[in-house]
Amino acid sequence: MIQRRTQTAAYWQQLKVTDQDIAYLGDLILEEGKPVALDALAKTLIERHCRQEEHLIAAELSKGAAYQPKDRYENGQQVIFPAFDYMLGTVVSTRPGRNPEYGDFTVIQVQLEGEDELREFASDLQGEHRLNRPEGDERLLDAAELRAAADLYESYGEMVETRLGAALEARPGFIEFRGQWFLKDLLAEISTGHLHLAEALIEIRGMPLPTSEFLSDLGLPGEISEEIQLLSLNHALELDDRFDNVGDGGRDFWYLRRLTPKEVVEPPAQLRIEIEPYDRQAMDQELLLIEREIDDEGSGEEVMGASRPLYRTSITLIYPHWRSGTLPLTVRTRGLFPPASTHHTPIVLIDGQSGDKMQGWVVHKAGFVYGLEEWYRRHKLPVGAFIKLERTRDPRVIMVDYEPRRLKRLWVKTALVKEGKLTFHIVKTPISCEFDEEITISEADPKAVDSLREAVAASGDGLLDIMMRIMPELSQLSPQGTVHAKAIYSAVNILKRTPPGPVFTYLSTEPCFVRMGGGYWAFDPALVRP
Repeated sequence: MIQRRTQTAAYWQQLKVTDQDIAYLGDLILEEGKPVALDALAKTLIERHCRQEEHLIAAELSKGAAYQPKDRYENGQQVIFPAFDYMLGTVVSTRPGRNPEYGDFTVIQVQLEGEDELREFASDLQGEHRLNRPEGDERLLDAAELRAAADLYESYGEMVETRLGAALEARPGFIEFRGQWFLKDLLAEISTGHLHLAEALIEIRGMPLPTSEFLSDLGLPGEISEEIQLLSLNHALELDDRFDNVGDGGRDFWYLRRLTPKEVVEPPAQLRIEIEPYDRQAMDQELLLIEREIDDEGSGEEVMGASRPLYRTSITLIYPHWRSGTLPLTVRTRGLFPPASTHHTPIVLIDGQSGDKMQGWVVHKAGFVYGLEEWYRRHKLPVGAFIKLERTRDPRVIMVDYEPRRLKRLWVKTALVKEGKLTFHIVKTPISCEFDEEITISEADPKAVDSLREAVAASGDGLLDIMMRIMPELSQLSPQGTVHAKAIYSAVNILKRTPPGPVFTYLSTEPCFVRMGGGYWAFDPALVRP
């Protein structure tokens, strides 16, 4: 049996979505009367092309006999050539031929439709040939061995969806929302007045609202189904720059961009991770364990393992998030929060100490949760505090807490800027929670630290340069001249946001960093590479 073109990968890789295809799918959406998902449209398109090919083959075969080398053909006879996409040809002459393998046969000259030059084929050929079919075998039209359209979709559906989606986007009569396609002419009319009303409702409530809460106030035509009304309003809100879709889990919640905190829309500079290339295979084994313990959002699944849903966890607060009033979305903590395809979504944070509610925002792509600055200040939480997180019955409501302890004034590392460089001192600081002593670093002058961080970023200094300036300063705080790897990581992140992997790799590979055991390292300036 000759293989159908639609059975090959090449056909779908080079698929051209025609105007007729688009019209056919438009009629399908019109008949459904509701939005249709792109994958369903792609499956329908595959079915259509397979069906069209079968009809084309049947039509072509009705014009003449299908060519087989064993058959005899006369001048003027019309013949179909399945191997050439079922082209129709006319026999214009014949002559004798001979082949050592097949013996005597006849050569026919054929004029194929659309071609200027004649082609020659064998006929009256004795013996077996791959183009011959047994007597009575009509498998040219037998679909028993063909892959069904559903199977073709499994193999080529992704590329078909890509081409179809691009073709639909280019047609002004179609609209798309959340992967669903609909006809623009079937939408309910959403006026400027409707959008002004939606804006006012959100501002009055002061919180994101689901699309359904607008419908009763808009007075849209009752003959239009609620599903189409929702789609129409969602589409109109999406096109208006005043509105921001902050929904999750397939739900649409709308908020006003001007009411969204600036830090949510434009992540703070101190949270923008810069990862220098590094080789984890070169990292000290002890540091590999510490890397997992830190649970930085810049440490991916290759470090932390696969992300999975969970209901409670804890994390150590590091300097960049302490300054920004945020928490990291790490491989582990991400499992607490509802996923979303939008840039950011609102959540409610509940103070585990007082029960007070706080407005929070999950900034998915930038990898942090915003809204804790005032909470950190209220409870005087330091860098290094152990923060506990727990999901409630509502996945959009998260309990945030810490482990309180009796207030004590403890000696804590404190960052100072002197003569344009970062230095450290030990200062007595009131602490009233459980914390990681190695991570904890306070600061004396936030503005000076910010200015120095900006200067370091502008200078283009690399991570190793920063580490070699910080290590001697940290070493002075210990009589032994040793520094824990966590403290090095924490101090580096005051000036340059980076996960522990690159820091620990430099500790493991640069001779000036000397391993002392127990997670502690010393600095030997005499071993700095030239």
